[in-house]
Amino acid sequence: MNAFFQWADGRREPARPHCQNHTIQIPKEEIPAGACALEIELDEFTAPAGSDGCFLVPNIQQNACDNVGPGGVIRFQHRPDGETHFGFNSMPFFAVIRDGKGVLAVVSGMSLEYELIVRLHNGTYHLTPRFQWEGEPDEAIELKLLPLDEPTYSAAARAYRRYQLERGACLPLRERAVRYPAAGEAALGPMVRLRLAWKPVPSPVPEQTLENEPPLHVAITFDRVCEIIERFHRRGIRHAEFNLVGWNCSGHDGRWPDWAPVEPRLGGEAGLHKVIELARQYGYLISLHSNNIDSYSISSRLSPEDLLLDSDGNPVDGGSWGGGRCRRLCPKAAYRFAEEDFAEFSRWNLYGTHYIDVLSILRPDACFNPAHPLSRREAGEWRGRTLRLARESCGASSSEGAWDFCIGDMDYVLYAVFKPDMPLPQFCDEAIPLWHLVYHGILTYNSDCGTVNEAISPDPEKMLRNLECGGRPLNYFYSKFTTTNNNWMGEDDCSCGTDEELDRCVEAIARSAEEFSKRSDLQFEFIERHERLGGGLVRVEYSNGTVLLINHSATPQQAEGHEVAAHSYLRLDPRRA
Repeated sequence: MNAFFQWADGRREPARPHCQNHTIQIPKEEIPAGACALEIELDEFTAPAGSDGCFLVPNIQQNACDNVGPGGVIRFQHRPDGETHFGFNSMPFFAVIRDGKGVLAVVSGMSLEYELIVRLHNGTYHLTPRFQWEGEPDEAIELKLLPLDEPTYSAAARAYRRYQLERGACLPLRERAVRYPAAGEAALGPMVRLRLAWKPVPSPVPEQTLENEPPLHVAITFDRVCEIIERFHRRGIRHAEFNLVGWNCSGHDGRWPDWAPVEPRLGGEAGLHKVIELARQYGYLISLHSNNIDSYSISSRLSPEDLLLDSDGNPVDGGSWGGGRCRRLCPKAAYRFAEEDFAEFSRWNLYGTHYIDVLSILRPDACFNPAHPLSRREAGEWRGRTLRLARESCGASSSEGAWDFCIGDMDYVLYAVFKPDMPLPQFCDEAIPLWHLVYHGILTYNSDCGTVNEAISPDPEKMLRNLECGGRPLNYFYSKFTTTNNNWMGEDDCSCGTDEELDRCVEAIARSAEEFSKRSDLQFEFIERHERLGGGLVRVEYSNGTVLLINHSATPQQAEGHEVAAHSYLRLDPRRA
């Protein structure tokens, strides 16, 4: 093993990590003043080109705009020298499989401050973690090396899951459902998100005021939401959760951190309470969408002291959305708003999976605001506290995307992978559902953006891909809302502008919910093995022994003595044998 500290001017000096009990550590007190990076070259994470085996990385995305990508396999094949950087590791681990064995490296200290570098040089592959930080590190740099019980990516996922559970970072869904019943009930049926109202996106008015605020488009009033709930009930849909998006003043992303008053053009607070009571009457879960990371200048509650500042003292930009130009809130300052908000929401008889936008799809930024400075680690902890508050106030909590720094504080993830079909980097040979293998049976999710509205899609692959990854169906009324047609959730969309549109969508969702009910029990099991058998056939094995054979191809496939029809699946349950 070799390790080197680096300085901004390019200077390098050897580092001397402490090695004990398969743990590699450099205490923060031993990190030299002014150093800004550290590379650790591990002997186990090298291999000659042409040899059997591979590296595993948790996320193949190359830049922050890609948000969360799938896991990746880098095989030791012959190719030109070069390197690929994996800078956004949504789970803090990497692995090597070689010589018929495997090793998992868990980044247990400075887990938000590193990238992975895959290099091929002079016929040898290297996988190197490179830690980078601004200011003074606030914790030790630490790696834990864990042996795998078999040389597969499924074994790497099992080892990291075991590590997370044994250290108490999260709980199995079966146990969590006892503490938080809403989380267990949600696993039995689809999530149905309803976008009620929104302003133009991107905003034509960057700095909005009450006088120049763009017009609000109303798609679904609270009275119409009640009609949707009634149709679900009449159709016999037993389990479902309704999550209301844009219920707040000025609709989706309207004036955060302001939400009050409840948007009058939808029916105001009285109309919202009518929705909540009707959903509860029929036994459906009902929840809200809110935002504790974005802010807009039109807000009456916002103060400059609340903003997240970068190391140059500038507000961190969050893009252009319904409320105009977005500036990120410091998560510690935002928690004050969350306390006020959930004190009110807790009185509204809500019962479901409260959704807070963005919190888990972006790596936390350090805050350099002198009023509330935070490291990345501390920023992540404050995001987790906000999700915990949502769970305690409303039943369960959720956010968007799959960074796992606050995994124990979430119950549902809106698209665990943002871009499932992103181009493979130079040093990546296969995308794999690594996150899903780790966290299935711990929380619920839909597998990726491309599986939104699988119920109404003519493409059977949407359902099959979500099924392969253990996803819960996600239906979205008015998923498409930008003026630029940046429809990251796909072109299939639920709508209810007419009764005919609504009936068509409810019928499709009912059929999807009935199909999901045949396998919803598997939401409470771990995925133990995932194998691609060739010919478009995938085998997924659960902790209770159930096997799903999933055929993505256009022709029937044979496996384990069974024929799996084209674009279909079979469930093989030992209890029925």
